[in-house]
Amino acid sequence: MDITKNTALTLVSELRQYDHAFLSREGALKFSQPFGFDAYTYVMQANPQDFKGLTLHDGSKEAEGIDAQDLAMQICDHLDVKYQSKFGRGSQLRACCDALEAHFKAK
Repeated sequence: MDITKNTALTLVSELRQYDHAFLSREGALKFSQPFGFDAYTYVMQANPQDFKGLTLHDGSKEAEGIDAQDLAMQICDHLDVKYQSKFGRGSQLRACCDALEAHFKAK
């Protein structure tokens, strides 16, 4: 992995802003490839009628991508960075980003 400390911290800071967001496959790769891997993505069905269901702003019925907190966990796992397990998506995203920031700041 040839990612610089500044690039890593910039990407982690940006990823942190995607709280409760579903990123497209392209978005997932934007974040994962600099860390040396292709993120695993999946297809989700849009269901805006469900409480906290997925809403796609272009009206699509499904999309391939990944939840931001799942992506942050994949980055941590790929780099073998330990993080606290949290219950909520936003809390989990922040915990992973905190762990990644601490990892790169320590370098």
